[in-house]
Amino acid sequence: MHPMVPLLLVLGLLLGPAYYGYCVYLSGETAQRIELRERSDRWVLPDGSILRFHNSLAYRPVELDLSPDMNLVSLRLELEFPRETPADAPALQYQATLQQSGSATLERTLTVDPEPGRRKADFGTVEINFPGRYLFLLEESGHARATPAITLVLRHKIEQPNRYVVWIGLLLLLVAFVLQTHALWQARQRLPGG
Repeated sequence: MHPMVPLLLVLGLLLGPAYYGYCVYLSGETAQRIELRERSDRWVLPDGSILRFHNSLAYRPVELDLSPDMNLVSLRLELEFPRETPADAPALQYQATLQQSGSATLERTLTVDPEPGRRKADFGTVEINFPGRYLFLLEESGHARATPAITLVLRHKIEQPNRYVVWIGLLLLLVAFVLQTHALWQARQRLPGG
């Protein structure tokens, strides 16, 4: 083994995958947990307008007070499926939208396999540019045979990974791989008959 390989591996793992995982999954703090229970094909919004959903149901829209000092903000759904969930239940598809003044700030589609127990689904992070009230909409496509209990988790102050640090970590891992491969090739060449 090349003497630099262990050091390069440790540094590469710390600066690459470990750093990225920390920023995306562990940094920040939970600001709110909101249970989503009621579903309907139409809802009256806070401004008095009526929002209709054709061929699907949506959970009651949730108002969130967000501001730039909370950046970055992450939205996650925690789904708890009952033990009686049928094994042949089709996958559930959700359309999540975070909007301010009717303009979508974040829009994601998510597919979840209904298996008994708790599942987590991340909708990613969003940078809040303007303070105010945002509306979170969760629409369920089709008609579900297994309806989970859903909790919306709002996390804030999420660290944005520095892409240069991540790339340096991945580059160090690549160099470690090349050095180790070269060391193994040289060792094989020195063997009798190699």
